[in-house]
Amino acid sequence: MKLAILSTLLATASAFAPGQQGPSITALAATRAGLVGALPPVGFFDPAGFAAKASPEELSRYREVEIMHGRFAQLAVLGFIIPEKCAYDGSFGDDFLAPTGRALEVFNTDPLWLGLTLAVISALETVRLIETEPGTRTDAKIESLGWRPKTESEYINYQVRELQQGRLAMLAFAGEVAQELVNDKPLLVNLQDSGFVSW
Repeated sequence: MKLAILSTLLATASAFAPGQQGPSITALAATRAGLVGALPPVGFFDPAGFAAKASPEELSRYREVEIMHGRFAQLAVLGFIIPEKCAYDGSFGDDFLAPTGRALEVFNTDPLWLGLTLAVISALETVRLIETEPGTRTDAKIESLGWRPKTESEYINYQVRELQQGRLAMLAFAGEVAQELVNDKPLLVNLQDSGFVSW
C-alpha cells in the first residue's frame, strides 16, 4: 500500500518537473485566456497558480499532461470497476480479490501480477515518450485513424469534452480509492447499497 501511495505521489510530482522544451505545434498552444478548456462560469481555472508562473510553452505542456492524466484516469476507473464486478460474479474463482472483493485487495493477494502489470504499463509509456516530441504527445498516433473531427470548431469541442471527461475521471478515481479505504467495502457493494446499481 505504501508503494502505491509513493508511486502516485511521484507520478503526480513528475507532471510538473521541467522537461524538454520544443516548439508547440498543436492546437493546445494558446494564451491563458484562449486555452481550450477555459469554460464559463469559472473561465481559466487555476487555483494553485501554476499557470501564473508558466510560459506559454510550459502552459501547453501542462495541458498536454492534463489530457494524458485524464486518459489514464478514465482507464483506471474501469480498472477498478471491472475486476470488482468479476470478483462479485466469481468469474475468476472464489479467491479472486479475496477475502474482501475490493480492487485495492490486489496489493495483498497478487503483488507479482500487479508488479508485472505496472512494469508493462511503464515500459509502454516510456516507449511512447521516447517516440514522440513534446507538444505532440496527446496525439498518441490515434488522430491519424480518422477520429479527429474535420473542422477546427468541432475539434475544439472534441478537446473540451475530452478535458471535461478526463477531469471527471481523475476525481472519480480519487473518490473510488478514498471510498474503499474509508469503509473497506467494494465500490459495487456501496453503489448497490445506495441504490445506484442493482444486480
